[in-house]
Amino acid sequence: MLVLVDQWKSSQSTQKQFCADHDLKASTFAYWIAKHKRAGSNSEPAGGFVGVDVSGPSGSDPVRITYPNGVVVSCPADLPLISQLIRLA
Repeated sequence: MLVLVDQWKSSQSTQKQFCADHDLKASTFAYWIAKHKRAGSNSEPAGGFVGVDVSGPSGSDPVRITYPNGVVVSCPADLPLISQLIRLA
């Protein structure tokens, strides 16, 4: 949907016309426009993924971080890395 928002922004169409042309509900499209604006206002990529360097000392026990959405990350016990991952939650 975010790709459609980009397409609409670069088009000369009104939201109403764009929705009619793409068989979209106007309320749903408005939600995605708002989401697109929020995604553009933070430093995270729109897909929600952030690159993290997980190279660290070998032989250390890994640390598991479980995010509220159920995603589990296992990484070396490296305090700066763990701090970075926690801030992403």
